[in-house]
Amino acid sequence: MKSPKAQLIRTIYKQVYKPALFRRDPEEAHDRMLRLGHGLGNHTLSRAIVRGFLHYSHPSLEQTIHRINFKNPVGLSAGFDKDANLMSIMPSVGFGFMEVGTITCDPYEGNLGKRLVRLPKSRAIIVNYGLKNLGSRTITAKLAHESRPIIPMVISIGKTNCREAVDTRTGIRDYFMCLKRFVNAKIGDIYDINISCPNVFGGEPFTTQEKLDSLLSKIGELNITKPMFLKMPSDKNWEEFSSLLDVAVKHGVQGVIISNLSKDRSSSDIKDDIDPQQKGGISGKPVSERSNEFISKTYASYGDKLTIIGVGGIFSAEDAYEKIKRGASLVQLITGMIYEGPQLIGEINRGLVQLLKKDRYSNINQAIGAYHP
Repeated sequence: MKSPKAQLIRTIYKQVYKPALFRRDPEEAHDRMLRLGHGLGNHTLSRAIVRGFLHYSHPSLEQTIHRINFKNPVGLSAGFDKDANLMSIMPSVGFGFMEVGTITCDPYEGNLGKRLVRLPKSRAIIVNYGLKNLGSRTITAKLAHESRPIIPMVISIGKTNCREAVDTRTGIRDYFMCLKRFVNAKIGDIYDINISCPNVFGGEPFTTQEKLDSLLSKIGELNITKPMFLKMPSDKNWEEFSSLLDVAVKHGVQGVIISNLSKDRSSSDIKDDIDPQQKGGISGKPVSERSNEFISKTYASYGDKLTIIGVGGIFSAEDAYEKIKRGASLVQLITGMIYEGPQLIGEINRGLVQLLKKDRYSNINQAIGAYHP
């Protein structure tokens, strides 16, 4: 049964707010949503109102992973809250955890040209921000003065998008110094090393075994005690993908996020015409199938060694449950929320409870990897 409050918000979003939002330039609309979310998070009353309309909780969705308690498995993916402005409001929206960033050592204003393009027929978005963010120094200073978030916070760490950092040694030092700032400030519950953003100078230089090994060897000098994950690339074959997983396991990485934006525009799920000059990676439905495939294969081969967070094309409880049964312990989304509305998080969590009951599971952790014997 759907919540009447959630139904009301869905109707308002679909019939009023979304049409107005989608008439705006996508980046302008995104910035407007950030300002609204930040404003709502600043006041106890507005947070309570948002929670009353959107939040849903149930004991069967709770689990402890790497000694971190997650009230539900649905998280906000990296790329939406680049500069840590929404930590106060996202728990009220209903997320079980959230990812901040991707954050780089030095600030970056973003790539030139159009950086967001909607593909409404495909339920997708082309993203070409290129790791736009305020930089690690500013964001650590900001978070040091914030109250500790009431949901787990993942810090996404990337390499500064500049020509100088294309050099392997310089790039490794860039990652290292950025991560070091957060480790020293004791900010974040999980660290996610983003090696797979497709929209930066030099492409994805650390998605080869040798270079990833060098990067993780250097990061190992920090002696990090909190869980560390890798944000995996989308446009690899399984042999290449699994070779990176081998390196991750070798260095004691605890988990992987599967997967990042895709530059492959050959998918039959892409139903919109795309300007061939438009740069960027694709999020949303067109990446769902590949994400699911890699989640299944990763769980089958590395499920006892790596925790999986599944991301890509989640628009419903059924989409989330598919990733969980394939092997994801947690899931993340952005694009689904943009197309469906902020009530989607509660709808997914409510739907997951019903799906668990249907399969006679008492807790979400029983469904993880259920497709595998």
